Amino acid sequence: MSVMDGDEIAVMSIEECQRLEQPLRRDLEVLDYEVRSLIARMRAEAKDAGADDMLFVKASTTVLLSIAAGLVARAAEDKRAPFDATSFVASADSAAQWAQTRRLRYFVAGEA
Repeated sequence: MSVMDGDEIAVMSIEECQRLEQPLRRDLEVLDYEVRSLIARMRAEAKDAGADDMLFVKASTTVLLSIAAGLVARAAEDKRAPFDATSFVASADSAAQWAQTRRLRYFVAGEA
């Protein structure tokens, strides 16, 4: 099975996510909220158990990036399209800059 049959799968920017129509945007807002809540709970539990907080943050960031990359790679495979790793890296950089400069709690929802 060739993976070159479909169009490239590119990752969306935060701004593109914010322009999506309902109900997809609402679903992304829920995903954002649920993942952030889960991470906050797990981080607190790890701290309470005496884990190194910075180590948890670094490792969980790697896990989340791996999950995101796997999601895109699987979607590309399903569509028989190439996975655009350059787009993924650019999107991750854009999201990091967005979060750092805007310090948004719920970036998909666009709340300041």
